[in-house]
Amino acid sequence: MRLSRSCLWPQASCSLLLVFIAVASQAASLDAPLDPPHHAAERATDDATPVLSLDEAVRLSLNDQPILSGHEAVINANERQAVSAAQLPDPKLSGGLKELPVDTREAFSLRRDNFTEFTVGLSQEFPRADKRRLKGERKQLDAETERAALNSDRRAIRRDASLAWLDVYEAEQGLTLARSLSAEAALQVQSLEKDYDNGKVSQADWSAAKVEAGLVQDKEHDWLHHAQRTRAGLARWIGNDAQRPLAGALSLSPPPGALPELMAAVDHHPVIDGLDTQIDASATDIALARQAYKPDFSVEGYVAYRPGFSDFVGIQVSVGLPYFTKHRQDPELSAAFERSRAVKDRKQDLLREMHARVSQDYLDWHHYRERVGEFDTAIIPNAMRRIEEARGAYQAGRGSFDAVLLARRSLLDIQLQRLALAVEAARAQVRLQYFASPQDRPGESP
Repeated sequence: MRLSRSCLWPQASCSLLLVFIAVASQAASLDAPLDPPHHAAERATDDATPVLSLDEAVRLSLNDQPILSGHEAVINANERQAVSAAQLPDPKLSGGLKELPVDTREAFSLRRDNFTEFTVGLSQEFPRADKRRLKGERKQLDAETERAALNSDRRAIRRDASLAWLDVYEAEQGLTLARSLSAEAALQVQSLEKDYDNGKVSQADWSAAKVEAGLVQDKEHDWLHHAQRTRAGLARWIGNDAQRPLAGALSLSPPPGALPELMAAVDHHPVIDGLDTQIDASATDIALARQAYKPDFSVEGYVAYRPGFSDFVGIQVSVGLPYFTKHRQDPELSAAFERSRAVKDRKQDLLREMHARVSQDYLDWHHYRERVGEFDTAIIPNAMRRIEEARGAYQAGRGSFDAVLLARRSLLDIQLQRLALAVEAARAQVRLQYFASPQDRPGESP
């Protein structure tokens, strides 16, 4: 079939555009990492700045974290208090004037009455040895509870920093794809403008293409805003390093183990370890409450000076009498048992919650990976074949160039969907790593 000149012009003018599409299709394939976007938020020295990988972001997030140093300070404080709590109380020095007369002719005389005396004494309380030992152990258990909280927060920081990095990665890669989509929309507007000049399309089609191009540019602007906002969120964990360009490839640690292994790891999570320590501390509180039924004693020695008369020395012993226990020791012991039961119930509830979250994240991880596999094996290859078919039909004069661009934009939309699924799979894996025991994650300690 012979084509008219008016038909040859748009075909010739779009030949370079077809080349652009072919190159763009290759560059955007999912087997190759997406190019990092270049937008106004990036520094002018990006080329000389090393890229920020996920592993490096996690490592940086653990540096100079106030919440971690705060835990360490509390641990040190409790360990020091554990030493002091197990010691005897400080001795007490006492002094005074006794038996001073206030009437008769001896009133306020220090020498006329043989009972008047100046006393100096030294006393020492002796709490029971078991009570002192239990108080020291209680403070040491407080330190262990705080250490478990420290380990838990380290895991939480690794998780949250990883999720923040993934948010930036998704936004940056989405911006790259949105810019490609915007370029495709601009090419379509140019093509339809020439077809409109040649009378091949109506003004309404050309106007619709311009409206669509504007909407695509708005999507690009939205992705740019999202990229800038997520970088600000990442800065919460790593400071100014959040402005570095990201690594183009989405590489994660080795995949998590089987679901039964993850469930077993939950039982040794630092949060659960902290509750186990609190259970031990509640048992110590019960033992301390029982010690309150046993009396403590104190010893005091003194010297009495009597001006003009003989001096005295003396010693006395005081013993507590815990006889009225109904309204003092009994309620304290009952309260200690109730607090112990509350901690045990809280542990069981938290185990149920964490087991449920592991199951959900594991299902999400498998689900999103399967969907990514479907995109890689079927959906994306079919979308690329659609581009080739539309291009072949256009070159043979049986189709329009608009169909080629429409197929290309469809591929870019599919790639955005695939990106979202891949990032969701990565997020699920990061959340599973939060629950995994340290031995399942090489190179990391709790």
